[in-house]
Amino acid sequence: MLNLLAQLKRQFNPARADTLDATIEFRSAQGSCYVSVRDGQATFYDALERAPEVELVLYFRDEQQAIDIVQGAADPIAAFMQGDFRSNGYIIWVFQTLSAFSSSTA
Repeated sequence: MLNLLAQLKRQFNPARADTLDATIEFRSAQGSCYVSVRDGQATFYDALERAPEVELVLYFRDEQQAIDIVQGAADPIAAFMQGDFRSNGYIIWVFQTLSAFSSSTA
């Protein structure tokens, strides 16, 4: 999940993260990585570090799918409808999370 973690770091957009206040686990068959977003700031954790209590889990088929969704190369709604991408709830947080990691400033 180090590739995903690196992608998340590159794409974090503080201007789009001001409404997000959560620790998110990005989980796939290859493992997990974690991001804590508070007050528009992100702290990144790999699977070996201890992240704060996780409030939202995003489940992906594999790491590449997660990267594709974060980059905007794959449609998260289509993946969600097909069951390839899901969460433990908090659907609003799912889309706030994806927005916070969008490279677009619009």
